[in-house]
Amino acid sequence: MGCSLAFYLASAGRRVVVIDRGRIGQGATAACAGGVRAQFSTEVNIRIGMEAKQLLARFEAVTEQTAEFRQVGYLFLLTTREERQQFHDAVQLQRRLGVTDVVELGPLDARAMVAGLETDDLSGATFCPSDGLAGPNEVTYGFANAARRLGAMIYEDTPVDGFLRAGDGVTGVRTAAGEISAPETVICAGPWSAEVGAHLGLELPIEPSRRQIFTTEPFAGIRRDTPMTIDFHTSFYFHPEGDGVLFGMSESSVPPGDDVTLDWSVLDRVIAVAQRRWPPLLEARVRTGWAGLYENTPDFQPLIGPLRPGLWIAGGFSGHGFMMAPVIGRWLAEWILTSAPPVDLSTFAPDRFATGALQPERNVV
Repeated sequence: MGCSLAFYLASAGRRVVVIDRGRIGQGATAACAGGVRAQFSTEVNIRIGMEAKQLLARFEAVTEQTAEFRQVGYLFLLTTREERQQFHDAVQLQRRLGVTDVVELGPLDARAMVAGLETDDLSGATFCPSDGLAGPNEVTYGFANAARRLGAMIYEDTPVDGFLRAGDGVTGVRTAAGEISAPETVICAGPWSAEVGAHLGLELPIEPSRRQIFTTEPFAGIRRDTPMTIDFHTSFYFHPEGDGVLFGMSESSVPPGDDVTLDWSVLDRVIAVAQRRWPPLLEARVRTGWAGLYENTPDFQPLIGPLRPGLWIAGGFSGHGFMMAPVIGRWLAEWILTSAPPVDLSTFAPDRFATGALQPERNVV
């Protein structure tokens, strides 16, 4: 998110400094599954997904680096009648907004798309072939390197110790390497956004939540063009990764926190679901696994916009930060430069939990 914003601000001639407590792209981004989709339930998120796919398709022309964007599609598997109705309503909205290739499928149609898929208990499915997968490292460094060529400075291994203030406003940050003054400061700290905001006494409703991902050795049971497949009822998902499979599942019992210790016992629970939904996975040999973090908000929508004079936020993307970064970086840069957002971003207003103006995102895994 920060590297995308830096690129678009630098493209407009602004002097930009990116500060990372570690290495850019090595936080939550490095651990994500790389999915990019427009199959959301709210208008603004659908529009973000549509534009993100367009930007990633021409990423190399813009940044001189490939995004490794493969439009293998997203296949959502639905179990209950309620899920089918929810996704039917979402598909109708997606089509009205211009996602012309999204379709609703029957269980047998879904089975025909993924070899070995068990679909007898499904109520339906949806599929959008222009959704797909991109490279987290490629996109992050594409934006970062392009921003550097435009004059942006990126300081790594530089934790922020606090903010510079003038009255109620923010005029920069303090770091171990010194103070940096700036007319505008943006918190793009992902799962650690609330921790950063706490330096100012802000209580940002963003909680880190652990997710674990596993990959297999080369496996003949999946094709390179197999879609990102998500069993919505259980959150079990998988997609081709190199010559193998990348798979995972959310853990509702894990309390909020930034612990990214890999818990191999989770694999037993994931495999139990895979045995019922996609048995071929049991024939694959697990190669490795890792844990990363979602940055959840109560309505699974991000906080985007001004917090105080001179202080902005783009955080709380609830698992969608990577896929939304190419668009949010551009939109937020325009907002900062012109004092007006290019589209209606009131759904993401940081104060919405106090005002009660909520539009929750429902298609969250």
